[in-house]
Amino acid sequence: MRAWTAADAPLLRAALDASEAHLRAWTPWVVDGRVPGLSLEERLARHASAFARGDEWVYGILSHDEREVLGGCGLYPRVGPNAVEIGYWLGAAHTGRGLATAAAGALTRIAFDAPGVERVEIRCDPGNVASARVPERLGYTVDDSVRSPEGLMIWTISRVQLASGSRRDA
Repeated sequence: MRAWTAADAPLLRAALDASEAHLRAWTPWVVDGRVPGLSLEERLARHASAFARGDEWVYGILSHDEREVLGGCGLYPRVGPNAVEIGYWLGAAHTGRGLATAAAGALTRIAFDAPGVERVEIRCDPGNVASARVPERLGYTVDDSVRSPEGLMIWTISRVQLASGSRRDA
């Protein structure tokens, strides 16, 4: 896992092309990009700039030799004060190996190493059973008191829960 650079665009394009149908089912914005009209290089350059500014932290999940993009993940401060959201995706050929759980666990630790973060959220479509297993394995719980406008499940873990050991692999 490392921060994206614009130079990763060819590898990312290959990963997106190989997994378009798989990704489009649950995360169409990964394929299309959150800012329409930007090239992949421009998108990755924006991620790198935001990472450097400390606005959000978007990582590529790459093979050990960095010749293949396996997926991506990130920390996004878009869920309210003292909180961050974890997002993740994997290419179709790389699911079922614990990579998303490992990435989300690492991001959970990174989030709580930051001052002021008291809660971490993971949101996923209720129909995406594999994705929902990730926060469940890490000791997150579904927050039934908050409803996502998109109908997503909202999984949360607090600093207190993490410190008390209620999590499994985080």
